[in-house]
Amino acid sequence: MEFVRVKYANNKLINAEIKEHREIIEEYTEKKGYQYVGFIPVVFGPSGKTLEADLLFQKPEKKEKVEHPASAPAEKAEPAKSEKK
Repeated sequence: MEFVRVKYANNKLINAEIKEHREIIEEYTEKKGYQYVGFIPVVFGPSGKTLEADLLFQKPEKKEKVEHPASAPAEKAEPAKSEKK
């Protein structure tokens, strides 16, 4: 798991705004091969406004290729041996 801290541009009279989050998400997902998982607010102002957050990324799990029995190549069957008496 990878955490990237972003700080909001805080205006004391109105909203706090974040600007660089899209560039960070694009960098990690398109260039570094991570998946964006979500965010966690980590610093709040006295009024409860979010001032900093961690963006969460993770590397995708490598899936093992599981072959379905129906798609597996058929094995060559040996001809049955007949017994003569």
